Amino acid sequence: MRRTALWLAILAAAAALALAAGCGGQGSTTESKLEVMVPCGQIGPFSETLKLFQAENPDLEIDWVMENMVPIVMKIVDGVAHPDVFLTMGDLEADQIEQAGLIMEGTRVEYAENSLAIMVPAGNPASVETIEDLVKPEVKTITIPDPEVNSVGKHAVEALKNAGIWEQVEGKVLFARFAADSKDTAAQGQAEASIGYYPCAVEVHEPGESPTQPKMLKVAAQVPAELYQPFSCEGAVLKEAKNPDAGKKLLAFLQTPEAQDIFRHWQFIASDAPVPVEPREQG
Repeated sequence: MRRTALWLAILAAAAALALAAGCGGQGSTTESKLEVMVPCGQIGPFSETLKLFQAENPDLEIDWVMENMVPIVMKIVDGVAHPDVFLTMGDLEADQIEQAGLIMEGTRVEYAENSLAIMVPAGNPASVETIEDLVKPEVKTITIPDPEVNSVGKHAVEALKNAGIWEQVEGKVLFARFAADSKDTAAQGQAEASIGYYPCAVEVHEPGESPTQPKMLKVAAQVPAELYQPFSCEGAVLKEAKNPDAGKKLLAFLQTPEAQDIFRHWQFIASDAPVPVEPREQG
């Protein structure tokens, strides 16, 4: 009897230690840490929003990795990266991850409106002012991110087709793998125009900075809203998330008025609601 009682005590202690270590079986979470993958185009607004979220959740350690959107999708789909939550610049990327069967049901959300802009070198050598101006003979090259892997490219081609000028400009289009490469090609004067995310007209390099107009690139025009399907930045919790509850909490916070105000300041807006870029004091 003594030996049986001793073994029961040992088993009970082991079970208690397992639960304390987070080994409580299926459905348990690691409450102290949250891993997030964030596209590089959201460094500014996400770092500001994260300060507010962290203030409300001081015991949660947040490990966020910033990377280009295309590698984020590839790493998640290929099983190389295993974050709790991922954020995107648009709908296409979220669709690709969902089609791979990796998103936890009911967690995919939209949290910031995105839109398209026509960007040109600072001197605007081809005098581009509207989307129709892209047919001008002075416009030799138009850079667009690859529509197979970038939401901006998908909607840019959609807009050019709906504007009735795709056949006239298709031969000028240079597809870039990354949205940043497309923008940089125009900034360097190697293309007369680029269609990109409207927020990408704002340079974002370090967390905590205010939006700043690039010196070598400017917005010639927004792409009219009626030419493409509206889209937003999206996020979701992955099925294999270690801390799904914290992931859901973060996604809910991104939809709060406070977070929305931050994203609007960083130019994440609808295509018919331009907001001037004005630096503001950091809190």
